[in-house]
Amino acid sequence: MSIVTIDQVREHLRYDTEDNDPMLEMYIKAAENAVLNYVTDTFENNVYPDAVKHAVLLMVGMFDREREPSKESSIIDNYLPPAVRALLYPYRTPTAV
Repeated sequence: MSIVTIDQVREHLRYDTEDNDPMLEMYIKAAENAVLNYVTDTFENNVYPDAVKHAVLLMVGMFDREREPSKESSIIDNYLPPAVRALLYPYRTPTAV
């Protein structure tokens, strides 16, 4: 079960057609994997808080906007962007080094 639906993604990105759905589905999977790899909490019955859903939508938007890597990319150094990390912070237990 996905964290967000294709309809939610289309609305978030303001797409009026289904022409980009195959690509958006790929972005959704990648964004959900990135988010779930970052958080340490588990969500009962796969019910995700709105902050987690919003983080996925932000990631999908970045994947859609930044299709080619560049020096100006907001996705750098293998870290999630600051806005996504801020949304997910309450659902992550920091690891001790």
